[in-house]
Amino acid sequence: MGIKLWKANLAGVNLSFAVLRKSNLSESNLTGATLWRTDFNQASLIKSQFSRGMLIRTNFSRATLYKSLFNNADMRLVCLEGADLRGADLSGANLSYADLRGANLTGANLSYADLTGAYLAKANLSNTNQEGIIFEGVDFNQMILPNDTCVSKTALINNRVNNIGDLRRLNKEVL
Repeated sequence: MGIKLWKANLAGVNLSFAVLRKSNLSESNLTGATLWRTDFNQASLIKSQFSRGMLIRTNFSRATLYKSLFNNADMRLVCLEGADLRGADLSGANLSYADLRGANLTGANLSYADLTGAYLAKANLSNTNQEGIIFEGVDFNQMILPNDTCVSKTALINNRVNNIGDLRRLNKEVL
């Protein structure tokens, strides 16, 4: 079992390379923290704050990040495989080349997030805010999209999709 730092104030701290697997840091403040390659595998981080943090290559695989704040965080190459991000705020976050396989992003705020090259297989994006989101180079294969979205693989391969609005528009063209 990991450490318990519930409601800890760790704003601006450098925890790069720390191993915090199965730890409980729920409701903790990690605003502006440097968490390069930190391992939060299966950690509980409910309602924690990571805004403006540097989280490059951080491992959040199977972590519980329900309603956590990641706005304007640098999350390039982060691993969020199987993570619970329901209701999380990822607005303005750089998620370039992030691994979001099987992540639950239901109700998350992804406005103006950069998902360039992100891996979204089986990720659930239902009821998310995608205003201004960048989907360049994303593989939408097997991604769980809002119920009113259906699109051909040809359109995705031709890189005609930059946001959910494009998916809805293409849906009308395909049908």
